[in-house]
Amino acid sequence: MAFYGGDKMGISYVFVLAAAIAVFVNVMNYKVSMDAMKELPENKEKVQSRFFLILALSEIIPIILIVYGFSNLETVSAMEELYMPGLLVIVLIGFAALFIVLQRIVGVPKDMKAFAKNFSNIAMATTMSIPIIAIIAMYTMIP
Repeated sequence: MAFYGGDKMGISYVFVLAAAIAVFVNVMNYKVSMDAMKELPENKEKVQSRFFLILALSEIIPIILIVYGFSNLETVSAMEELYMPGLLVIVLIGFAALFIVLQRIVGVPKDMKAFAKNFSNIAMATTMSIPIIAIIAMYTMIP
């Protein structure tokens, strides 16, 4: 199952790789940003702008992988070839959602609850974008 050379099964794993990179980097970026906001709530605007800068830079490799995957996209011979990649992407989505919700709940000062909720919703949407694109890409590979 190589990621090169037009292997149909491998192309689906390119989408999984893009989703995994996006989820793990975005979740770690969110955690660092939330911890910084919990420590110094008065610097939340600065932390939030740093979050978006790192987010933009961290999406470069997953976007390149998505473009590569779509450029080599072919239908698979049997739908069973997409079960494992699809399951992996769904697990990544569940992990990200659980992690972001738990970070929002634990240790947030009362005066910062509304900001943390809005920030978490933004982080959830940006973290889920690449995995959703990966699911759509795998859907287009169905015979």
